[in-house]
Amino acid sequence: MFSDDDRLRERVESLRIAAGASYQRAADADRQGDSEKAEDYRELAATQTRKAELHERLIGRDLKFGQTHLLSVDVEQALKLLDRFDSNPAEVVLTHAERDEHAQWRLAEIQRKACEWLFANEVRASALREIARMALVMEGEGVEINAAALARMTGISRQTLHARLSEARRS
Repeated sequence: MFSDDDRLRERVESLRIAAGASYQRAADADRQGDSEKAEDYRELAATQTRKAELHERLIGRDLKFGQTHLLSVDVEQALKLLDRFDSNPAEVVLTHAERDEHAQWRLAEIQRKACEWLFANEVRASALREIARMALVMEGEGVEINAAALARMTGISRQTLHARLSEARRS
């Protein structure tokens, strides 16, 4: 039976192989003179490499469901959270308490909850982008949107909704 770490190792290997193949396709596209396609392949390879790094950094961590959350969000955000975990180890966080088994377990639970927090923020931001996009589609169809009423209907603050709508209009 495979452990989570074994699955992560397999995924790291497959992502690194895929990144190598993407870099090879980028080189092929460069030789053919298609710089746009080559750049796309290089970006894909860089993303695959960052995902491999994320999977690699999850090996040996006791994050349980937090691991799933980290693999579901933006790679850069997930890596930043792991950086924060690593820069604030138990020795720093647990300053005045005895570092017993229970305290270590509770600290691991806090880290899992931090993963949930990051995931929830990602879901929230995605929903907000989609609400703004749909409002712009409706405006494009000639429908006038009352942003204050939309904010009340969705539970999003007016300031946040106005900012996101303005940002979406600029893009």
